[in-house]
Amino acid sequence: MADNYAIGIDFGGTKVLAGVVNTKTGELVATSKKKTKQAGEQQQLMRRLSIVIDGAIEEAGIDASRIKGIGIGVAGMVDREKGILLSGVNIGANNLKIAEPLAEQYGIPVKLGNDVEVATLGELHFGAGKKCDNFVCVFVGTGIGSGIISNGAIYYGSTGTAGEIGHTVLFPNGRPCNCGAYGCLETYASRMAIARQVVAGIKRGQKTSVAAEIDETKGLLRSRTLAQAVETGDPLVTRCVIDAAKHLGTGLATIVNFLNPERIILGGGLVEEVGLYYDVAVQEVGQLCLPIPGSALNIKKAKLGDFAGIIGAAMLVQ
Repeated sequence: MADNYAIGIDFGGTKVLAGVVNTKTGELVATSKKKTKQAGEQQQLMRRLSIVIDGAIEEAGIDASRIKGIGIGVAGMVDREKGILLSGVNIGANNLKIAEPLAEQYGIPVKLGNDVEVATLGELHFGAGKKCDNFVCVFVGTGIGSGIISNGAIYYGSTGTAGEIGHTVLFPNGRPCNCGAYGCLETYASRMAIARQVVAGIKRGQKTSVAAEIDETKGLLRSRTLAQAVETGDPLVTRCVIDAAKHLGTGLATIVNFLNPERIILGGGLVEEVGLYYDVAVQEVGQLCLPIPGSALNIKKAKLGDFAGIIGAAMLVQ
């Protein structure tokens, strides 16, 4: 049917990924990708969006008239009503009008949301959150973000920024965070946090199999590299992964005690690739959360992987 299709876009700091999605079934019909790193001018950013939209439609082999809308999940703070990216540090754009120019160009509705929010929507409709009305999705990558589903709908909070679990403070005098605070969860439990602790170990003279794989100036280390190191018994990486997972478990236990969700869904590259990280975090939640809310909780891995953002973004136009 003509009204089954929408474009979903995952607009991140290094790439923009678009797909044609059947919003009735969640089927991803076709995808198109373009790098956004060092994109430069805002007009160039918008041009890249147009390129991936056109590419996805062409790849899908369907008439553009069958696309009923465009949904975009973008890494940053957004004005959903006006369709504006207010602050996108990783993208290099602020106060960027996205929805209005694309709606004029394609003649269909365009909706904008936060990247974690739309990935949560994807899991709600077609992933690990299906048939569950009260849950929290937590995605672990370079940072840590989360989306909250309450009574079957996204909970935004009074300023539209609910779900910043990565910036809950574990240690008031702890490690500095990019947000300007100290001791935030993502400075202890994210992939970036693990990489930085591995770098610190290397500088102390500890041996590790990932020494040649890490960018010591930026603290970058791929999730798959971490997984391989754990699988081969690398002591430094294994210890850093366990420490980070325990910190994540502490943050998740706080969610359980405060919000009392039915389910927590964990996603992101670190969760998908490093089984030890997921297992230790889940175990820590069980040990730290209160018995009564903990007894009603189940924890699952996200199901949609890298395409959660595309599929969820397409659902914004429902």
